Formats: sequence, C-alpha cells, structure tokens
Amino acid sequence: MIRPRWDLLDTGFERADRATSRHGSVQDETMVERVRLRLTDYAGQWAQVLDAFTRMAAALHTSLGEPTDRKPGADAAIHWAGSDTTLVLERAGGSVYLELVTNKRMSLDEELLRMDEEGLL
Repeated sequence: MIRPRWDLLDTGFERADRATSRHGSVQDETMVERVRLRLTDYAGQWAQVLDAFTRMAAALHTSLGEPTDRKPGADAAIHWAGSDTTLVLERAGGSVYLELVTNKRMSLDEELLRMDEEGLL
C-alpha cells in the first residue's frame, strides 16, 4: 500500500520570467545530490518486505536491464549505474527504499564508510 505524502523539492528549474522575481532576488545555484523514497514500511514483517523488494527489483530489471551491482545481506541493495547518477533499490529493516544519487555523492559516501570501518574517522 502506498500512502502519498506531499513535499516540495526545489530543483532549481523555473521559468525564465520567474527566476529573478522570487523574493526579489536571484537564488543561489544548488544541486540535489540524493532523492530517497521509502516505498514500504512493514514494521518487522520480513516476508512482506522481502516480497516487495523482490517485486520491485524484477520490475526495475525489466525496465532498466541488468543491474551494475548487487549487495546481498540483511540490508540488501541493487544498483543501476548511469553516467552521472545511480538508481539504488535497498532493503533496510522493515522498509524498501528507492534512491537516485549522484555518482560523486555515492563515491564520497563509500569512501567515508571505508574510512569509518578502518577506524580513520
């Protein structure tokens, strides 16, 4: 079941005539590095989480082709890498997440994780 919740995400895309009129000034350039959506929240119902993850993985495989990376385990993840961004399907706890992240941000996150595991942080 999906419970839609509305949030405003300022992507920086605006019509030219409105770009300078908002609050009377030109906005600073910003870049969204990550958009993460929680697709499910089953609160510990393992079979439902696994089923949702498996079905979403199959649907994305059909649409996008073979994944570029798979990380098995309790917090499984499947990646579809593009030239600038990567789509990540992740199962963590009682939830399934779909995330679009820039490759630069993902690389930085992986480096921080590696440093943390080695006790360098």
